[in-house]
Amino acid sequence: MSTGETEALLTVIYLGMIPVAFLIYAIPSIIAFRRRHPNRFAILVINIAFGGTGIGWLGALVWALGAVHIPNEAGGSYGGESGLNLFVNDPKAVRFVGPPLATGAGGGTPASAALTTLAAVGEIERLSALRASGVLSEPEFIDLKADVLRRVRVRASA
Repeated sequence: MSTGETEALLTVIYLGMIPVAFLIYAIPSIIAFRRRHPNRFAILVINIAFGGTGIGWLGALVWALGAVHIPNEAGGSYGGESGLNLFVNDPKAVRFVGPPLATGAGGGTPASAALTTLAAVGEIERLSALRASGVLSEPEFIDLKADVLRRVRVRASA
């Protein structure tokens, strides 16, 4: 083999190693994005900025392999309030429960059943705003709205 052929072969080998080296360098970011890690963009920045140090690459790889929280429900929050999941501050699901119903003087009907039509409309609007903001789920909203409408009907029939 001549010197020119050897140099051409080495050039092809070196140029072929560039994509392989880039792929190895990007492994932490690829893993983070494939796993939908809550901190995938931070891992990408660490990988690009400090990956060449070896310690930065290893740190990004370890971080990409360990997710703090993955929700069970579809469309759930991967990142918590801050979006970073650094302090594991994911919002907790809280069920909205109305105040306990007290019995009125007659003993049979609840005291809270004395809703006027205007008060019922206001209560349904308040519940709708809570549903729109995500505090109430659709089934909870339907149950609470039915309760408000039942209390108006109880008063109207009495």
